[in-house]
Amino acid sequence: MGPVSSLLAGGTVRGLHGKEQADAMNAVRQTVLAAVGGASVLLGLGYTARGYRLSRRGQVTDRFSVAIGQLASDKLEERLGGVYGLEHVMAESPQDHATVLGVLSVFVRENARTAPRPEPVGPDARGQQRPVPAWGTEPPADIRAAVEVLARRPDREEARRIDLRSTELAGLLLRTFEFDEPPRLSRAFLTWANLSRADLRGIDLSDAIVNGADLRKAWLAWARLDGAGLVRADLRGAHLSDTRLLGADLSGADLRDTESLTARQLAGAVIDEATLLPPALSHDPWVMARLAACREWRDQRDQHDGLEPPPPTAAVHRG
Repeated sequence: MGPVSSLLAGGTVRGLHGKEQADAMNAVRQTVLAAVGGASVLLGLGYTARGYRLSRRGQVTDRFSVAIGQLASDKLEERLGGVYGLEHVMAESPQDHATVLGVLSVFVRENARTAPRPEPVGPDARGQQRPVPAWGTEPPADIRAAVEVLARRPDREEARRIDLRSTELAGLLLRTFEFDEPPRLSRAFLTWANLSRADLRGIDLSDAIVNGADLRKAWLAWARLDGAGLVRADLRGAHLSDTRLLGADLSGADLRDTESLTARQLAGAVIDEATLLPPALSHDPWVMARLAACREWRDQRDQHDGLEPPPPTAAVHRG
C-alpha cells in the first residue's frame, strides 16, 4: 500500500519531515485501508445478493416445473396441489405473473370446455336447447380452484386478458364474502361461457367480455359489470339487485324475468331494440329515453370511431 498511499497523500504530506510526515502517512494508509475494506465488503454483499437472487430464481423455476407436472396428473389431489403451487409462484414472483395466468387459463379451457351449441332458431330460442342445471351443480374441484386463484390474483398491471372463453362453469361460487377482497375477473374473456346458476355476488367483472354467455339464474347482486360486454348474453332469471351496469353493453341481451333490475340501472347501460326486457321495464319512460340516447350514440359512433358510450340518462317522470 506504500506507493498508493504516497500517491494519494500528495505533495503536502510529502513536504513534511520527520515524525509529522510519518504520522500523516500513517493516517493516509489507514484511510486507504478502510476504503479498501469497505469496497471489499460492498463487493461481497453484491456477490451474495446476486447469488441469493439466482438461488431464489432457481427455486421458483423448480416449483413452477413441479406444479406444471402436477396439473397433468390423473389424481385430483395432485392437480389441486399444482394449482395452489402456481398461486404461490405468482404471489412471490411478479415476473411469472402473466405466465401463471396463462397456464391456469389454458388448464380451465382444456378441462372445462362447453359442448358445441346448436344454432338458435330465433331470439326466443336462446338457451332453450340447454336446461338450467339443478341447484348444487358445481364445476369439478380442480376447475373451481383454478378459477378462484385467477379471481384472487395480485393486483398488477396485465398486458393480456384472462382467457376463459367457451368454458363450462355452471354453478360456480365466487362470492365476495368468501374472499379477503372482492373476487376479480375484470377484463376477462368469458365469451360463450356457461355461468348459469353461478353465484357471483359482489364479483368484479368490469370491462370483461361476456358476450353470448349463459347467465340464466345467476346471482349477480352487488356485482360490478361497469364497461362489460354482454352482447346477446342470456340473463333470464338472473338476480341483479344493486348490480352496477354503468357502460355495460347489453345489446341484444335477454333480460326477461330478471330479478330486481331497475330503470336506474339500465339508464347507465347500452341497450338497443334487440335487448329483451321485463314487461315492467320495456315501456318505462326512463328506459325508452335511454334507448333513444343509445340509438343516437350509435349513429354518431358510425361516423366517429372510439366514441364513448353516452352518460347515464337523467330520470324521466313516469306520467
